[in-house]
Amino acid sequence: MRFFRTTRGRLVAFTIAILGAALLLADGGVLGSLALTERNGTDSVLVSQANVIAGGIEDQNGQLSFGTGELPGETQGGIAVDAAIVSPSGTVTQTIAKPLPTAVLSDLAAKADRSGGPVWADVTDVRGSPRRVYAIPLTVSGQKTAALVVSRSISEQQATLARTVVLTGLFSAAVLLVGGVLAYWLAGRVLRPVSVIASLARSISERDLNRRVDVKVPDDELGELVATFNGMLARLEAAFDSLRRFTADASHELRAPLTLMLNELEGNLTKARTNEEYRRAIETQMADVEHLARLADQLLMLARADAGALHPAPEAVDVADFLHETAARWSIVADQRGRHIDVSAPDAGQATADPSLLRRVVDNLIDNALRYAPEGTGVLLRAYPANSGWTFEVSDRGPGVPTEYRDHLFERFARPDGARTRDAGGAGLGLALSAAIARAHGGDLELSDGAPGAVFQLHLPRASDVVGAARR
Repeated sequence: MRFFRTTRGRLVAFTIAILGAALLLADGGVLGSLALTERNGTDSVLVSQANVIAGGIEDQNGQLSFGTGELPGETQGGIAVDAAIVSPSGTVTQTIAKPLPTAVLSDLAAKADRSGGPVWADVTDVRGSPRRVYAIPLTVSGQKTAALVVSRSISEQQATLARTVVLTGLFSAAVLLVGGVLAYWLAGRVLRPVSVIASLARSISERDLNRRVDVKVPDDELGELVATFNGMLARLEAAFDSLRRFTADASHELRAPLTLMLNELEGNLTKARTNEEYRRAIETQMADVEHLARLADQLLMLARADAGALHPAPEAVDVADFLHETAARWSIVADQRGRHIDVSAPDAGQATADPSLLRRVVDNLIDNALRYAPEGTGVLLRAYPANSGWTFEVSDRGPGVPTEYRDHLFERFARPDGARTRDAGGAGLGLALSAAIARAHGGDLELSDGAPGAVFQLHLPRASDVVGAARR
């Protein structure tokens, strides 16, 4: 019974049940048709023989007799049919075999006389064999006072029908057995990929996510299942690889400033220093601590974004005021670096966003642009309505982003080689964090083609979409 609680067992049981029901209906139809055909054939023979005998009966002064003397015991085709002429006083004449008792003949004759028409019956003869009987009333002296009873043994037909039932049952049982075996084999073949997937799922760990389900399956639901499972493994492998790289990169970013701070502290403790020297050492270490604090803050926010816990608090932001306020905050830094901030603001308009998160994205983009913009050039900050929302754009006239690096631009700790390398303040998390904040608002951050330089565009959707994304 445990077998039938498995999927394979249930499939086999279901197949046998359906096949058994179909065979039962088919066998019933065949046997019923055969029995009806045999019965109709027997009845046709009896009616034909009764008509032949009735046509040869003579009425002589109220006495019935058959023209040739004795009633025929078989048809012209050689089929044995017994007959009897029965009157109220008894049997007038009868075939030699006399298979039916007198009482049965009298009863059938009386029924035919009462009904005034033919009577059919199934009886048992004196040998215990089944017979089919046909009785019709006869007219004697203008009155229906006698009857002709003809009968035929149906034991051979019943024996044939019984043999047919047995053979049909054996054939059906064989078909069910073969069907069950085929269903068991096919179920095993069909479910083999599922077993392979289950076995792989039980044995796989985070160290061997490169394994895949390698079974040949047709391009159907099973093929889709195998492809989906392999795709899930590929995504898990990519996620774990990304996590490993993230952990290694984060460890490196944390270890470098900590090592510097440790070396400086050890150096300062080896010999006495003046107050001014201690002050410069503390200021240097404070810069390293600030760098670590920024890094920890970025890592924490990225972790919240990964966990789906980065929920913006959207509100209406005046776009023009936001752009001018941002440019004013960065103007001193831009002057120190020999660059300037240009603003292209709309006359009016409000965007829906979390002001602090929006400010963080734009600050990251401006800081990034100021690093790579050539000295003496400006960074353009502008915004404009687009697709029922707003697009914030930060562009510079620097060397641009290498083509081979664009696919990894928004990955964590990703830094381009060559022209756009980070200076001392970057950790490679700014763009990744900005992209996560954009997604939390229901928008996106992308790099657009600029000639020359790089153009970063932050797309924010309409207010209802931003609120919906924040609630999710």
